[in-house]
Amino acid sequence: GGVLGRQRQIYLLLPLLAIWVYVAISGLPPSALRAAIMGSVLLAAMALGRPRSILPALALAAALMTAWNPQMLTQVSFQLSFAAMAGIAVALPLNGFLQARLRQKMAAATIFGSGWASPILKHILGWTAAALLVSLAATLATFPLVAFHFNRVPLFGIFVTLLALPSLPFLLVSSLISAGAGLIHPLLGQVFGWVAWIPLSYLLALVTAGPDTTISGAWIGKPFIWSWYLVLGSLIFLPELTGRLRRLGDYRISLRSWAKVRGPGNWTPKDRLLGLAAGILILSSIGIILLVRSSVGADGLLHVHFFDVGQGDSILIVTPSGRQVLVDGGPEAESATRALSGVLSPIDRSLDLVALTHLDADHSRGLLQVLNRYRVDDVLVGRPGENAALYPQWRKTLERHRIFPIRLFAGYRIQLDEDVSLEVLHPPGAAEPRRFIDANNNGLVLRLVYRDVSILLTADIEAGVEQRLLNASATIKSDVLKIAHHGSKTSTTAPFLQRVQPSLAIISAGADNRFGHPHAEVVNRLQHTLGDRNIYRTDQNGDIEVISDGTSLWVKTQR
Repeated sequence: GGVLGRQRQIYLLLPLLAIWVYVAISGLPPSALRAAIMGSVLLAAMALGRPRSILPALALAAALMTAWNPQMLTQVSFQLSFAAMAGIAVALPLNGFLQARLRQKMAAATIFGSGWASPILKHILGWTAAALLVSLAATLATFPLVAFHFNRVPLFGIFVTLLALPSLPFLLVSSLISAGAGLIHPLLGQVFGWVAWIPLSYLLALVTAGPDTTISGAWIGKPFIWSWYLVLGSLIFLPELTGRLRRLGDYRISLRSWAKVRGPGNWTPKDRLLGLAAGILILSSIGIILLVRSSVGADGLLHVHFFDVGQGDSILIVTPSGRQVLVDGGPEAESATRALSGVLSPIDRSLDLVALTHLDADHSRGLLQVLNRYRVDDVLVGRPGENAALYPQWRKTLERHRIFPIRLFAGYRIQLDEDVSLEVLHPPGAAEPRRFIDANNNGLVLRLVYRDVSILLTADIEAGVEQRLLNASATIKSDVLKIAHHGSKTSTTAPFLQRVQPSLAIISAGADNRFGHPHAEVVNRLQHTLGDRNIYRTDQNGDIEVISDGTSLWVKTQR
């Protein structure tokens, strides 16, 4: 008997043990766990004398890991690791064909000569071609995910990876030996650490010196990702194609003779069916992308979306020309991104402006994820709010994305379109004494104007600021009023409501919230002024969309 039925294969236990010890030490990251499961499957196949294939092992690793923890599907490291390995697995059949063609060309070339250096040069060239193929496959398989999650796509990643590959085996082995030696004695670990320092220094210098040129990935959304992986995934189900390429590599058939044997005129019905299916898939994918992309275009109307984000505010303004402005982001990390995904095209990952009225969590928390997921041209803020709990995180997020917020005061006017502007009514400028110390009363108050139609966005201001606006010279009369502070009784006073003279009122509040918003006094006041039919609430109506052509208003509600 012996182990696994063959005593001579007991040596396979040693790499199996080493694999799982490494994974345990590394803290079970998804990439290491995936590699460990695949390595275990490979060793088991070797012990049992079964065929060794990457894709079944990869599928088994994915199944086991997601069964253990379904949340792994949402982890970026999990997605990138499996996508890269799947891309490499699909491209591996091409390697035999590529290596055979290289050997054929090098055999005919005289530049390599016939001395001792010739085999070395040929080996280096063959290794370089294989490394390029693997890097290209991994890059093509992962770039939509990289663009989607990080909004940037590196242009020189393949070349930097190619230069880094030779150092990795030396780095891994020397680091492992250094760690083991350090367990015996620190001085011994330091000696071996000097050996590991050489490849590590090279790798760090390469990454530092490598060009960091990137292109924006904001245009990549879910339709593109699904289409991309449908096309790549279809290659897995074309064994005839991969088998044919293997035979081409094995028999070193030239491309010209292959075209002659398998040209369109000599295609079998199965060839034609596969070609037709691939063509339809590719054209359909392109069509979906173009169709969704075209849906982003402007329709000549102003759209203002008041999102149902629970007990908080998040408002999207889409101008007649298609410019997009997000005001606040709701109380949860995914509040705004989830709401935007239901309105914007899935491949639209950009916002022209993001405005933060104030740093209370119910207005600002969702903007942190927006800045991470969307390309934002500019950020507008009022008072800094350094004492807010989210201020350190907000500042770090801005710094990470190299965004320098624009501070606004009363009197500013932002031209969004030819006929669309944002007027800033509050907070007051530096010349006016600062009368309010709390965040609510230092928030941005914005008046959106489109020709004859105006919408007043009052953030969380209270009676004191409303009185200041009544005393100011700026016009506050508006057709639509976003009720301040979710309908709190400290806001929407009768004199303020009388001066604004709205035709519609929008209340953003969470269903059954613990604050009792909107307050019965405010609701009664609005009913007396506007009537029931002109009051809209996100807790009752869901998302609310106000549409205007500059003269008239329409309202759409989710419920």
